[in-house]
Amino acid sequence: MGIAELAVLVEGALEEGGADRADLVVDDRAAGVLLDACAAVPGGARAGARVHLDGAGGLERVEVRVAAGDALDEVVLRSYAVGAAHMALGWVLSEGIAVDPDTGEVHDLTIRSFGVIRAKDTPAIDVTVVADDGAPRPRSSDAVFRGGRRRGRGTAVTRAEGARPEAFPARGTRAARRLRR
Repeated sequence: MGIAELAVLVEGALEEGGADRADLVVDDRAAGVLLDACAAVPGGARAGARVHLDGAGGLERVEVRVAAGDALDEVVLRSYAVGAAHMALGWVLSEGIAVDPDTGEVHDLTIRSFGVIRAKDTPAIDVTVVADDGAPRPRSSDAVFRGGRRRGRGTAVTRAEGARPEAFPARGTRAARRLRR
């Protein structure tokens, strides 16, 4: 099982148990990135995310905080974080491979058919690189993807829809439908 899939299971358990994520933060590094989520990956990078929806349930903007040690190049780190946030949005709302339900045969392998969110439809993604002493920490984009998928995207959609999506991608949600306009 991948770290994103594990995060989905953990998030579901935390949500069902009514856990307050702020009570689960174990140190200042995690507290520095906590928004609606806080995720850590092997290597020590941490990230948090929050999705802001408009009044109609569409994506307005995404807020990301990342702590990855002494960044070698902050511009590159921000670029990786934006890419990871974009991937997490797609994973939750639109991306998939169309297959025959009986045979599993793939119907279409064009990039367009995968449901990748187009650049013009991507909401603003605001990245804050949190001061984080120490050596550069690898896999910061994995932390952003995991944190964004974990709480930021899934819970924002759940709040807007009134129920947690039963499957991903959650193409039937208002946020996903508004992306396809």
